[in-house]
Amino acid sequence: MAASPRSRPGLKLGFIVLACVALSFIGVFVFGPSQVPKSVDPSSEPNTDLLQVLTDAPTRDALAALKDVSPATYSELDALTERAISEGADTQAVSELVLEALFAQFQAQAGAIKGAGSSQYQSVMAGLANGFRQLEANDSAWCDGASIADFLAQNESDLVPTLLAEFPYASPQYDWAMGWMTTVLRAAQRGRIQPVRYARPGFRDEAMLQQESLALGSEQWALGLQIAAFANSEGTSYAKMQEVIGSMDVCELAIAVETVSERLPEEVRGRIWADLMPEIMIGNTPYVIYRVNDYFFIG
Repeated sequence: MAASPRSRPGLKLGFIVLACVALSFIGVFVFGPSQVPKSVDPSSEPNTDLLQVLTDAPTRDALAALKDVSPATYSELDALTERAISEGADTQAVSELVLEALFAQFQAQAGAIKGAGSSQYQSVMAGLANGFRQLEANDSAWCDGASIADFLAQNESDLVPTLLAEFPYASPQYDWAMGWMTTVLRAAQRGRIQPVRYARPGFRDEAMLQQESLALGSEQWALGLQIAAFANSEGTSYAKMQEVIGSMDVCELAIAVETVSERLPEEVRGRIWADLMPEIMIGNTPYVIYRVNDYFFIG
């Protein structure tokens, strides 16, 4: 079922916020698939084996993780790709179906990842930062806030294909996406099987986060100014936030978020990401903005 028109402004605002906290790739599919997946009889055996079509190791690892955390989704994907191949879909088209199925798991696994360990959270952030380092090294348009602002001008039906086109099969960015999604799904699996119970972040956690962020800002003053500009734009207008995002280096910001996360004490990092990461994954933009403001006393 297509998303209702009233939800689109929220999706775009969510994409801005997620980009600004170095999670723009999550924002691509936080709204889930455009249609309700058809149920698949678990007793039926699909004739087409995905692994016979997409034979690379990164895809194999990601599909194995998907099968472990959501066997029903894996079966639906297998049936969907079988039908697509029978209708003439090529390898690229099949790989895009896999990407959509994997990224749609952000919503599905948000509850489980709340119980992940601190080291798993850091692995997720490190993997994300590595992807942005590749983009930065290639002088990618994804590092340019203005390019992201242009993406936001597209409607929902155009935005998803545009973003999927950024991950051609067997490209370095595709391999990265498969590897990162494997990390995310394994973190969620750990959170479901061996959940960690976290207290809500307190004053000490906020103080530690502010301390490390200020330290990094003093080392990279230009980055600090960019973050301050975005913080000051929050609560003014959507247009103003778009304007500020247009002047930001998203790749630089992504790497900075991972650096701050890595510097935090393990227990502090765990409490902060247990608070934020599930809400980011479900697209709860108002809560994320509220908590980030709270953490940094942004008024």
